[in-house]
Amino acid sequence: GLQVSDAEVRERILTLPAINNDLLYIGEASYRQLLQQQRPPLTPGQFEEEIRSEILVDRLQAAVTGWMRVSDAEIADEHRRRNERVRVDVVAFRAADFRDEVEANDDDVSLLFTEEAATYEIPEKRRLRFLLVDQTAIFDSLVLTDDEVRQYYDANLSQYQTPGQVRASHILLRVDDGDDGDDETVAARAAELAAEARAGADFAGLAREHSEDETNAANGGDLGSFGRGRMVPEFENAAFALAAGEISDPVRSPFGYHVIHVSEKQDEVTQPFAEVRGAIENILKRERSSARATALARAVAVEASTPAELERAASARGYELQESGFAARGEPILGLGLAQEVSAQAFAVDPGAVAGPIPTPSGPAFVTVIDIQEPYIPELDEVREQVREDVIRKKSLTVAQARAAEAAEALKAADDFVAAAEEAEWAVGASDLVARGASFPEVGPSAAVEAVAFAMTPGTVSDVVQTGNAAAIVHLVEREEASAADLAQNRDTLRDELMFERQSRFFTAYMDNVKARLDITIDLAVLEQALGQA
Repeated sequence: GLQVSDAEVRERILTLPAINNDLLYIGEASYRQLLQQQRPPLTPGQFEEEIRSEILVDRLQAAVTGWMRVSDAEIADEHRRRNERVRVDVVAFRAADFRDEVEANDDDVSLLFTEEAATYEIPEKRRLRFLLVDQTAIFDSLVLTDDEVRQYYDANLSQYQTPGQVRASHILLRVDDGDDGDDETVAARAAELAAEARAGADFAGLAREHSEDETNAANGGDLGSFGRGRMVPEFENAAFALAAGEISDPVRSPFGYHVIHVSEKQDEVTQPFAEVRGAIENILKRERSSARATALARAVAVEASTPAELERAASARGYELQESGFAARGEPILGLGLAQEVSAQAFAVDPGAVAGPIPTPSGPAFVTVIDIQEPYIPELDEVREQVREDVIRKKSLTVAQARAAEAAEALKAADDFVAAAEEAEWAVGASDLVARGASFPEVGPSAAVEAVAFAMTPGTVSDVVQTGNAAAIVHLVEREEASAADLAQNRDTLRDELMFERQSRFFTAYMDNVKARLDITIDLAVLEQALGQA
């Protein structure tokens, strides 16, 4: 089977920029602190198991998709698709501009409704009785003591501190490990460079000439700004001991000898308790109200599998069940608002059963269905205005298309597209050179206009292009071909991107297929025990 060793997990972690900076691993204390700052906070064990799972998925994906290939022709086609540009002029006739030229009489409305009655079907609607464990109400009822707020502040003091930082440059002289003579020689050279810098020599110039740190010597040894925990301890301690403008004595680290120049220094700043007290109270009340709402919902879930049991469980805790009006799937629910998960479960649960707890923005909810309105084709009078609006929209679009067809013939015959359009008082939108996926003047983003524009020859005029509620005519002004030189330079990168996309799509489909064939059994007793221990 596929296995991941601890060494592989460590190796993957050490590739993460937040864990391993330019010099060395940030250290165990900083590593743990970084994990605690995640939301939710992680222990090293949890984080390392996540990394192990990530490696395992990568390995499985490689095994499943390793046979896949991307051809040179596919790369060239994708390069062209991404980098080809067109410049166009667009004239558009919008249906909305012709509304005043059309009307919808009763015969028109009746005819459209007769022909397309199914499109006006009223969907199934359900009326619910529900329990909402209102987390906001719990939040508002909570009272915190001064000690509780102060205890949180003291325990999380680092969150309210702006860490001290220094901006430093260094000169690194490497040492041949195991050669004491070389160590002494390098230390002496470092001392000479420190003395030169203190005597007024340009530190950046010395770094460019003498530093053996290939990553920043050319930049005058500049390391930028950093806080504690980002450099090896020997370097960090020396840098933070300096005042702005000072230059260190030679500092020995596992990399060799450093001469450090601190150009800027910012001391650690702690926000006073009084300044953050309100924010801490909100954090604590939010955490506790969430915990109470969750605990209450779990208790109700154990007791309530029928509507009657739900009502008893709610009453025992001081709640009353509420009732909604009829709502279709995905519509706002009276008393709960736009709660998509509630709506989905309300249409999945059978009458006489209880669905929940269901997360909502206000807190966990339980729902039962008390009435169902089956889908039906309405009488015309119920949707007359909607049908009338559709008649006007369709007629307006027909007029727009007819005007566009006339314009297309005139513009194709003209020597100058823009001049002819302006003479006819048709607005012309002129684009810059744009790639696929761009927005076009007069019509906005349009797959139809894009497909036509990229298939045209410069100087030609299109037939009418239907796009949404408008009819457009496109004039291709210019085409900029994708660069063959860029293709040669970026071929490998593009191959990797296409391979990643192809493998990801295939692997996702593979996993969906595997999951669909799994026989999954949920042991409610075990689940409830797990919830109780969480």
